[in-house]
Amino acid sequence: MHFSVLRFFTLFVSALLIASAAPTANEPINWASLITGSDLKLAVLPAEKDASSAQPPPVVFYLQNLAAPRIGTDSDEAIIADLRHSGHLVVLIDYSKNSRACVPFINRDLGKLRDDLRAGKLLPSKSFDASRVYIVPSGHRLKRDLVFFHDDVRTLALDLIYPSGSAENPARRTGTVLEFSCDNKDRFGNTSLSICSDTLLDGFATEGFAVAMADHPVAAPYKGLDAMPSSAWKIKAAVRTLRAETAALGLSGKIIPVGFSRGSGMALMLLSTEGLAEFEGHGEHPGVSSAVQGAVILSGRFTYTDLRADDHMIPRYDKAWGTRETALDTWRRHGALEYLGTATSPVFLSINITESPDALHQMTVLRKRLAELGSDDTFMMDREPRGHKVPLDPAILAAMNNYLKRQLAVQ
Repeated sequence: MHFSVLRFFTLFVSALLIASAAPTANEPINWASLITGSDLKLAVLPAEKDASSAQPPPVVFYLQNLAAPRIGTDSDEAIIADLRHSGHLVVLIDYSKNSRACVPFINRDLGKLRDDLRAGKLLPSKSFDASRVYIVPSGHRLKRDLVFFHDDVRTLALDLIYPSGSAENPARRTGTVLEFSCDNKDRFGNTSLSICSDTLLDGFATEGFAVAMADHPVAAPYKGLDAMPSSAWKIKAAVRTLRAETAALGLSGKIIPVGFSRGSGMALMLLSTEGLAEFEGHGEHPGVSSAVQGAVILSGRFTYTDLRADDHMIPRYDKAWGTRETALDTWRRHGALEYLGTATSPVFLSINITESPDALHQMTVLRKRLAELGSDDTFMMDREPRGHKVPLDPAILAAMNNYLKRQLAVQ
């Protein structure tokens, strides 16, 4: 009996020593923040899922104690529990109400967060799905894989991050910022967002907006050819689905598309084809309006009938559509700008000063057409020499934020 008690005590002490030496599930790790000038402690909470699953979990960076007001009314505890229960690795980041933890400053941090994750400097020992990396502010929830269009080739869906509440304690009604992914394969793929310094949805969610990333209408590999009319059918189905979903969640139903690179023409196309019956009636929720309340349009292609003579894409268009001289109607049909015949809702435009001559020319042509039609637009040149990137300049992001607040305001 004495030996059994002694053996039990020895095993018990050994177990305690092993447990104290092992890292806990939420052991904090340090991450260098640009905007606070100090390290932030990140707590890593594992997903609650079958340990035998071969699929690495998606990851959610959950931002707490931001400078901007918290719009959602559900508790952090409830949201985090639901995220973990649905199979997400959750990383908590506490900004302790730092005054710069808001747009336009926080975007630099969120860009660095994605960069560090892509470079393996952040969470190097954790297994996660880099094609599904979400940045969710406190009070917001995540709904994934909302299907808006499907055919024999693909099923297209969107992911929505929104301020959440209950019937008894609803969140403030707000509008939604919609972006079409620049990655034709992975909707919230971290690699693409990091390379393009795309923090628009990440940042504007912290301002209380709902944000959604939708699949690009063209499947990978992308060759710079946006088929019409199918591209318009798909993006309008995305708007209708998003409007139906946000209405069910008690949000305002107002939507602003934002577009960069291959997504920029999609944002413009939603405006330029508004009211044209030939582009309606395909995909989900055909009875819901596909109207949008403006657009944020960054570097991209908007027309194929006004190109620089040395545009490197002309041979590809010739091969796909026939030469411009012999197939002008086909070239015209593929350009979002060609459908624009009347003044639009106010738009926000920006492009980097070191973009390619082709891209700068496209922005010039777009601005000229908007001026001719009497459209109200705000244009800001990004003078930080960063090439083909989404702006991180605080002045541009602040102006963009003000634009979204005006256009998405609840009346």
